Amino acid sequence: MNSLAKLLLALLCCLPLLITDAMARGGRGGGGGARSGGSRAAAARPASRPASRPASSVSRNPITQSRPSSLPATRPSALPSTRPATKPTLPNQPGTRPGTQPGKVTYPQPGTQRPVSRPGQNTRPIQKPDFNRPGTLPANRPGGGNNNWWNSGSGGNRPGNRAGLGNNVNNNFQNNLNWSTNRNNWGYNPWWNRAATRSWYGGSWNCGWNGNYWGGYRPWPGYGIGWGLIGWGLGQWCYDSGYYYYSNPYPAEVVVVSDGDPVTYTEPITAIATQNAPADGDASKLTETSESHVSASQAVFKLGAYLVALESANKAVAAAPGDGALHEYRALVLFALRKYSEAAGVLNPVLAGGPGWNWTTMVSLYDSPQTYAAQLQALEQYSKAKPQAADAHFLLGYHYMVCNQLAQATAEFAAAAKLQPADGVAAQLRDLTQASSNSGAGAAAAAAAPAAKTPPPAPVPVEKLAGNWVSDKGPQGTVTLAFKDDGKFIWTYQNGAKTNKFGGEFSMNDDGLLVLDAEQSQMVAAVALPQDGQLNFVLAGGPPGDPGLLFTRQ
Repeated sequence: MNSLAKLLLALLCCLPLLITDAMARGGRGGGGGARSGGSRAAAARPASRPASRPASSVSRNPITQSRPSSLPATRPSALPSTRPATKPTLPNQPGTRPGTQPGKVTYPQPGTQRPVSRPGQNTRPIQKPDFNRPGTLPANRPGGGNNNWWNSGSGGNRPGNRAGLGNNVNNNFQNNLNWSTNRNNWGYNPWWNRAATRSWYGGSWNCGWNGNYWGGYRPWPGYGIGWGLIGWGLGQWCYDSGYYYYSNPYPAEVVVVSDGDPVTYTEPITAIATQNAPADGDASKLTETSESHVSASQAVFKLGAYLVALESANKAVAAAPGDGALHEYRALVLFALRKYSEAAGVLNPVLAGGPGWNWTTMVSLYDSPQTYAAQLQALEQYSKAKPQAADAHFLLGYHYMVCNQLAQATAEFAAAAKLQPADGVAAQLRDLTQASSNSGAGAAAAAAAPAAKTPPPAPVPVEKLAGNWVSDKGPQGTVTLAFKDDGKFIWTYQNGAKTNKFGGEFSMNDDGLLVLDAEQSQMVAAVALPQDGQLNFVLAGGPPGDPGLLFTRQ
């Protein structure tokens, strides 16, 4: 075989390899042009991955590449630094009332016992919880005492009128026939002066201060001029005279007074006031000292620190033991501490000498009305669990009076008087609230049928009063009333070793009422001669049902 033949044979053997290689190059992108385009695309991409990845939310240990065994030293709080105060749940919402049934309790609407003019100070908006369930608050300020100072003028000297009171009393006080502005009967800071000395005192009950107190059914003209309890107008005089005898059936812890007798709460606060009356010129200092203590107490009271508040309240009472406002505040702290029996023991002698607070005063001492409502409901639950506890009924009656719930107050005072016959204050408040809550209906009935009123009896001739009259009250002492021919009278009360005597002029006024005028004081009474040798003496303006005194001619 020649060389040419050998060359052809070699080319034939290599031809399949060349065809396979050409096909492979065409499949990768079509020759050199495709490769050139692929190089450009490759140039647009980053040559390599980043040297390091972004740090993760939790860093790894650079050696072990494991997560840390604990969380970072500081981490954001899951809760805000201060949480908003949660809205308190009112105790009158469904499912929280203490065993009452819907429709069983219907409180009288407030505003029916308003004074002639509304208070001009210490007013504030008041929330309006449901008013028709126990443990709730009045929908608006209930009546409220009027604490504006009032100049009554000279008044003249006609029997039955106050003379020369100046501007020492408010317009509600002027409605009372029986009154005393003699310091010996009031001591330090009587209730009608508190608004001038205590900035937090917003007013007192207005019960009985309206013209409809007796509901139109007055035994005779003038006798039915209602105002409140006799002790609210006469102070200690009505007890020093022997007309009323006081006994506190509810025990209370004694408050020690550094420079005086301890406060035992066995006498009306007016008696404590006269025994601890400050000397002239010391009253302002006494007020300043006691007010500093009560202000400190009220500041922590709003924070709910009631034990601390009680300590400062005790200091305030010790500084001014004759100020009923301080004792009433102390009773409120005891109420908040659920020391109900002791709170009743403090309040009973306070209410013997003056009306209790109104809603304006009460609510100003709390951080919110809901706090007071919860505490009132706790007292209701306690009273329901212990229905024989007279002190709980008395305390509930007081708080219902504050809220102007007169029908409920009547029921509670009636229960207290029945369970504890020695509680004369509860009996008087029972009659007062009952007559006041029914005054509107009674007045309407009287207007519709004026002939139904009891005709006034014939006045007792003055000459038939001359002589000495004695009322024997047994263990409570003896009262002697002597009428002289010169128009003078002498009243003597003797109880054991204790003797009180006062005197002045007596006369009959135009309404046939006996008027006893003494120094800066006045007693007005309906008198009758039921039979020969007997004289019935009933002070005007007190709660209905007052038996008064029965005298026998000596």
